[in-house]
Amino acid sequence: MKKLLFVTGLVAMFLFIGTTVASAQAKIGYINSNELLAIMPERDSLQGVFDKEREAIARRLEEMQVEYNNKVEVYVRQRDSLTPIVRETKEQELSDINARIGNYESTATQRLQQRQNELLQPLFDKVTKAIKEVALEQKFTYILDISTGVALYYPEDDKSLNVLPLVKTKLGLK
Repeated sequence: MKKLLFVTGLVAMFLFIGTTVASAQAKIGYINSNELLAIMPERDSLQGVFDKEREAIARRLEEMQVEYNNKVEVYVRQRDSLTPIVRETKEQELSDINARIGNYESTATQRLQQRQNELLQPLFDKVTKAIKEVALEQKFTYILDISTGVALYYPEDDKSLNVLPLVKTKLGLK
């Protein structure tokens, strides 16, 4: 009788461990989001809009650079005949123009990046929604983006463990 109880307990334990291990296994998928975005038809039209805006900024920057170069040429030709005060004034003017070009280029780069994000955000949202739907339909625990190394889908039900507190403790951080 004792043996039967022992064997029954052992079988129950193996069944419990087996179901725990089976339920603890994660189903992980991956995707290359850059590859997906590259083949989406909407991207071409969005890229066309972005390219037009980028070209307009590049034209304006080129105009500013040509104006600056012309003024530098005139200054170089006249430099020896200018009085020290006029020479200093012209040099300051050239310096100011050069600074404006640098500021315009910096600001334009930031605006273009922001504009590209604005244009692509609906596409990103569409892709994210589709990834989440596939994850739920196929019962994935995680879907990782191999182009960026980011988890695009993870469970929202908090079944996964945030290891930040454990790592902080390991590193002696509060």
